[in-house]
Amino acid sequence: MYFVMYNQQEEVICDNIDDLTNNLVNGWKFYGFSESEKLALSLLHECKNY
Repeated sequence: MYFVMYNQQEEVICDNIDDLTNNLVNGWKFYGFSESEKLALSLLHECKNY
């Protein structure tokens, strides 16, 4: 599973639940998720234009 997250400066894709949890605790926002890396990259691009 791939999780797309963002904060004020950047956007990232996390590929495990530990990174997702750590980022949420540190103030990151959750944008979306996908089981496909290709779709996650598409979400990342969409997130950058959000």
